[in-house]
Amino acid sequence: MQTVIIALITLLAFAANSVLCRWALMDQTIDPLSFSIVRMLSGALTLLILLTLSSNAKRKQVKAADSNTSIYTKVRTQFDLTAILTLLVYMFGFSFAYLTLGAGLGALVLFVAVQFTMIAAHLLAGNRMSSIEWVGCLLSVAGLVYLLMPTGTTGSSDLISIILMVLAGVGWGIYTLAGKKSTNALQSTTANFGFGSLVILALLSLLAFIPSVTEQISITKQGLVYAVLSGAVASGVGYSLWYYVVKKLNTVVASIAQL
Repeated sequence: MQTVIIALITLLAFAANSVLCRWALMDQTIDPLSFSIVRMLSGALTLLILLTLSSNAKRKQVKAADSNTSIYTKVRTQFDLTAILTLLVYMFGFSFAYLTLGAGLGALVLFVAVQFTMIAAHLLAGNRMSSIEWVGCLLSVAGLVYLLMPTGTTGSSDLISIILMVLAGVGWGIYTLAGKKSTNALQSTTANFGFGSLVILALLSLLAFIPSVTEQISITKQGLVYAVLSGAVASGVGYSLWYYVVKKLNTVVASIAQL
């Protein structure tokens, strides 16, 4: 029951990310690049605070040798290049895709891509699926094909957004699979956000010299609030809970639960 409740809270956080991102971009309160950057940085800061509080609370319960281990060392030991890079692919693809996609359609495309990424990894690892799991996969494909069938109102910008969202889904699927190897959910998520933030800051130092990029930057107070809520709560806390619960779920179940 505890696993079910935590999974439910986590999935609500995932849904909140789609809504917050769509609100922010639909109302043009912030540009997608800034949204992604603020989301990552606010998530990293929140996780660092939570990790500090958690470490202080446990300090009296562990041996002196363990209590002297710095937070930086704990985070560094959880370094996972694959998780960091796929998290960045997911976050930026997600934000730019929501420039034109609706929250519902975007979430559907995202998590169908997540499902198939995770199921493909499951099969490649030599595992098998039951008949009902195959039926579920076929139904999800049929639904996605139906929704994405060409219409007179579908433009090239929508197609580009769909491709970006599919890439985001593949990134998130791989990121989720990486979580199954995590030994500490909070430390791993903090490491992913922390090192990811360093990569973003490094890229920003280069992008600052490109006028065409800086001219597109637009941040309002409302957009900043959306991005911080997405990063600190829906992403930082939500992803830590997901890394905790995903190890308790079968890969196929975890992929279907998200969809």
